Amino acid sequence: MMNVLEAIGVFAFAISGAVVAMEEKFDLFGIYVMAAITAMGGGILRDAILNQGLPIFFTSQWTWGVIFIGASLAIFLRKNILNKMVFVIIDAIGLAAFAISAASTMMEQGQNKMVILFAACVTGVGGGMIRDIMVNRKPAIFCYDIYAVAAVVGGLAFIYLCNIWGTGVAVVVSWIFTFVIRMLCYLKNINLPKIRVKMSVEL
Repeated sequence: MMNVLEAIGVFAFAISGAVVAMEEKFDLFGIYVMAAITAMGGGILRDAILNQGLPIFFTSQWTWGVIFIGASLAIFLRKNILNKMVFVIIDAIGLAAFAISAASTMMEQGQNKMVILFAACVTGVGGGMIRDIMVNRKPAIFCYDIYAVAAVVGGLAFIYLCNIWGTGVAVVVSWIFTFVIRMLCYLKNINLPKIRVKMSVEL
């Protein structure tokens, strides 16, 4: 199940990264690099911060192939995929898959709830955050959209459901739950409140 979720997350975020690269008029090499960074960034951040050793993306035999297929598909279908709604759906699929996959992995290791939620959040949003920074965009998780919050809520749902139904069912239900939260917040334009301040400069 975890390999399936990880593959879904890698595939979705590879497409997401490739789409942003094409929007920014990157060349072919840049498109594939951006796809890889978006797909692997969150997991690398998580493993580095939590001292998990060599990130799984560098030891997995299938990761690079999935990234290549995802980016190539985005290029091939670019006329259909360069659409805001399609982009958000794909990105939400990747967010949910990575968040719940990370939460499940941490639970299997016997980590506490804070580590589980941290891993879910960082793995889910890290790649997209790095992607946005690299193309000089404000990371969406800091400015608009219920994104990181969806990953954390999904992680909480996973922890709770594991105690009721077991890991297998909890993974599927919490993945769907995370995806639905992200999409509902986007469709209903639900965002966290912003606090604005204007600094006065006195000479």
